Amino acid sequence: MEDKELNELIVVKQLPEIKEQLQLISDEIDKEIEYALSLDCTEESKSEVKKARARLNNINKTLDKKRMEVKEAILKPYEAFLEVYDNLVKNKLNDADSTLKMRVEAIESEQLKSKREDLIGFSIEYFKKYNIPAYVTFSDIGLNITLSASEKSLKDQIVKFCEKIDTDLALIRVEELGSEIETEYSINGFDYARAKLTVVERHKRIEELEKQKQVVEEKQQEEQKIVEQVEEIIAPVEIEEEEELECTFTVKTTKENLIKIKNFMKELGVIFEW
Repeated sequence: MEDKELNELIVVKQLPEIKEQLQLISDEIDKEIEYALSLDCTEESKSEVKKARARLNNINKTLDKKRMEVKEAILKPYEAFLEVYDNLVKNKLNDADSTLKMRVEAIESEQLKSKREDLIGFSIEYFKKYNIPAYVTFSDIGLNITLSASEKSLKDQIVKFCEKIDTDLALIRVEELGSEIETEYSINGFDYARAKLTVVERHKRIEELEKQKQVVEEKQQEEQKIVEQVEEIIAPVEIEEEEELECTFTVKTTKENLIKIKNFMKELGVIFEW
């Protein structure tokens, strides 16, 4: 249905007409106020001012009541129209919008599902073609699958991903630490350079730890040798008791030498008869 036809379905046949003579009332109010303010400040004038105020308040209440009557008279047909409009048109249109919105979402969901399944099938073919390892999955490609995304561009991304994995693995598998690098590669999101650096740095740390361990062990061995040497030095000397022998000999020398021999034997603890 065209907008022109819709516009012709709802028209105002007769605008409400309001006849008022508010200017006359406004003039009378001005006069009443001017008169009350012109009176002197006396007990007698106070009574007149109160009467003027009462008259003005009465006008206010009467006119405000009339205003409400006019408003009700104008709004009544509009409220009746609004009720019919809501029941027959507006509520249906709102419900239709929600219902059709969900329908569109359901259709788009199916379209995305179908698109994803097609891309998965395409990726399986290229995974086989490039002998991509089993630990690599479709989600690792990181495709942003939307209805507006070109299927050709998404498939190009799959091909480029497979080519990258194939090239990286070819380089990794000739590395000295290839198996470790490949494991790290599968963990870190398929970044060959970072995987290699991680493994090399890890081995450097291991070698450094081994060197430190060797230094500690050598130091401990040196300390043990020193301890053993000290223990050998301070160990008590075992003295074997010698068998006492008795012998007789004749010495022929000077008196001075005999005295020296006697003193020497005393120092040695030799028992002798003089």
